[in-house]
Amino acid sequence: MGYRIENKTNELLIYDTDTKSINYYPKTDLKVSASEGNVLLTNGNQTIINDDVSKIDLPAFNGLYDLVTTIHGYISTQSPDGFSGGWADYEDVATTGSPIAVTASPTVLTNDGLGVDTNTSYLPVGGNGITQLWDTSSSGFDFSDLEVGDMVDIRMDITMIIASNNTAVDVDLYMGSGGSVVVPFISQQNFKSTGSFEVIRYMGIYIGSEDVRDNLAQLKVSADNNCTCTVHGWYIKAIRRG
Repeated sequence: MGYRIENKTNELLIYDTDTKSINYYPKTDLKVSASEGNVLLTNGNQTIINDDVSKIDLPAFNGLYDLVTTIHGYISTQSPDGFSGGWADYEDVATTGSPIAVTASPTVLTNDGLGVDTNTSYLPVGGNGITQLWDTSSSGFDFSDLEVGDMVDIRMDITMIIASNNTAVDVDLYMGSGGSVVVPFISQQNFKSTGSFEVIRYMGIYIGSEDVRDNLAQLKVSADNNCTCTVHGWYIKAIRRG
């Protein structure tokens, strides 16, 4: 028999490798100590673990003292307001070689997520977890793993390639069914001269309804003069309640 322990924001995850069962225990109810050479972890009157150090998988800790004090540090550290979070970074490759044609009609900013700097290792894992925040096949932000009331920050990094002087550019985030909720990222930014201009914008939004949560959100670009655009990528931070 053995146990794997993972530290979450307000819970400990205990994986029993013998029974192949996983349980989440609120930290407020847990106590840890050492008894007769064993690690003793209790949840109220329930004994969760009473076993030798060798049976517990918590890497980089040596001996009973280190293990018990480390677990005690886990259960003593909680988020008082019940928030947890994580992030991902999606870097595009395709538009570098084939820029997006931009016209007066809003056009979706695509991102294939194939860049070397794409990183999804730090998505939020508390509660039911988040498997992705961006759908590369549909080029849309995927909020389906979030809950109403959660928050998302997005940093957009693009390059506008302007072909005509005094070109005004808009970039908006369309959310909800049919893009019914519109959040402006760039509003009528005027590029006075031709050339390539990197544009970075950081915007915070919230999941205000099931409609916003359950439908892909897309960034769309438009301009009053024809031009092109390349996508470097976006960093996305999700903050969860509870």
